[in-house]
Amino acid sequence: MKRFVPSSMAAATLLGVVACGGGSQPSSPMTTGASATPTASSTVLAAVVPSGNSVAVPTSTAIVMRFNHAMLAGMEKYMDLHAGDTSGPTVPMSCDWSSDRTVLTCQPATPLKGQTRYTIHMGDSMMDADDHPVSMDPGLVMGGQWLTAMMGGMHAGSPMGMMGSGWLGSNGSYGMVFSFATA
Repeated sequence: MKRFVPSSMAAATLLGVVACGGGSQPSSPMTTGASATPTASSTVLAAVVPSGNSVAVPTSTAIVMRFNHAMLAGMEKYMDLHAGDTSGPTVPMSCDWSSDRTVLTCQPATPLKGQTRYTIHMGDSMMDADDHPVSMDPGLVMGGQWLTAMMGGMHAGSPMGMMGSGWLGSNGSYGMVFSFATA
């Protein structure tokens, strides 16, 4: 398991990167992403804090995703945080973009509960500022897993098929998830 990097170190590490129950968690990650293999000019998910499988994450933590290119306005709507896995309730939070629209920071409305598992969920149809799909494939090395719709799969207590457009990607997944545990 990965220990959580203290917030000041996490922010420095994140900003230094060049290249965010119910049977709804996949038992093994899929190996293909929503877009073709990233090229040097592709927009990719470059960093997520806290990364998947982190433990001892402070209850006051912000959820931070970095992309290597500017993102399209409104893409924050394809980001949520669940208590437990994706079948659990969503945690109210506010999300803001950096001035260059490459870093999305989401702050839960109240501190997270201690010694609790949470899951970051990023929709698979996120688009960059040029209206090109974002590759989330690099998220697999950050502890992410593709979220697949298994029989009876739920998202925040509702069937996954009711999530609306933008969450389902061309690879058949409902985006990528990163689970972590608080201190």
